[in-house]
Amino acid sequence: MGFLIGLLTGAVVALLYAPKTGDLTREELRVRSEELKRRADELQKIANDLSQQAQVKGRELVDEAKRQWDRSGVGQRSSESSARSGEGGPTAKS
Repeated sequence: MGFLIGLLTGAVVALLYAPKTGDLTREELRVRSEELKRRADELQKIANDLSQQAQVKGRELVDEAKRQWDRSGVGQRSSESSARSGEGGPTAKS
């Protein structure tokens, strides 16, 4: 976003110091600002698409990791060993 602001500022300064009439300068500013707005909109759409793709891929990776975890039985083994050793549950004291 900072790049676009710098680009727009540079364009405005260049146009203001150009040897053209005010009407031509204003028209050129209008055309360039419309073009920059169009480009910014395109970049925003691209960023939104990339964000959505990253979210989908992230969900897929989480689901795959869960499937692999469940298949490995690591989570089940640790709870079984805790149950066997008496850890994690209430203890009876006399």
